[in-house]
Amino acid sequence: MFAENIKEGVGEATTSCVSEITRAQFDKWQSLLLDRLGLALSFDQCSRLQMSLSIRMREISCDDIDTYYEQISELPAGLPEWLTLVERLVIGETRFYRDAHAMALAYVCLKQLVQENPNKSLAIWSVGCSSGEESYTLAFLCDHLFGEFGKPPRFGVTGVDVSKTAIDMARAGFYDARRVADLPKKWRRNYFETGALGDFKVKSFITQRVCFARQNIVDIGRSPVRQQHLIFCQNVLIYFSKEVRHAILDSLAKRLAPGGCLVIGAGEALEWSHPSVERIKDKRALAYVRTAA
Repeated sequence: MFAENIKEGVGEATTSCVSEITRAQFDKWQSLLLDRLGLALSFDQCSRLQMSLSIRMREISCDDIDTYYEQISELPAGLPEWLTLVERLVIGETRFYRDAHAMALAYVCLKQLVQENPNKSLAIWSVGCSSGEESYTLAFLCDHLFGEFGKPPRFGVTGVDVSKTAIDMARAGFYDARRVADLPKKWRRNYFETGALGDFKVKSFITQRVCFARQNIVDIGRSPVRQQHLIFCQNVLIYFSKEVRHAILDSLAKRLAPGGCLVIGAGEALEWSHPSVERIKDKRALAYVRTAA
């Protein structure tokens, strides 16, 4: 979610154009983000917020944070600017095969489902997919899995994220070499076309099985998605309050198919429980399996 690193090409983005945010100002912004996005920031994350605000304020030649807050707060007039700011706040750094341990556990869970029913079609949900690397990695796993069984691939992956910019990037399927560095060489050969500039384009037989949609995770309970065999939701929940996290997880648990697996980030919700799932005893990742119908 919140960008850990300011992307290259921003120019002088690291030089703040606003004075240091006061605690009172931070509290106002935090209240706005909590109300509209469900994001719960602590004051030690103030520098990240200020950086994102500073970049955007420079772009529109605004040098007063309180004036900018008033512009953002006024609806409907401030909605276009608010949506632009959201793009600055929520695009995070990600890579293919970012958490190898969690992916390995997901593979084991999916393999068990296919072993039980070799003709099963797998439904995968990548929640908080950012620019698509996670969603495509899950598609690679599924394609490899069906190949192990000598079966034609029968799966679909749906990636959702709140950022329109991230979703547009995911749909395009173009990535630089740094993004694919963690993938096995065989996967880079099998699943990508190499561009003249050294970039990588996901091959069409994979993109045809992966779709993307804009979705605020706070509103995930309204999603029509059901009967998922794997829900992958890592490094997203940490930005929300405990109550919001639990509500999101409750909604995700209800959308698992029997035997389906929910994988989340380590430490994101250790105290959470739900009557329809039980925790998987595996040290590779924090995950749950749907046990109740």
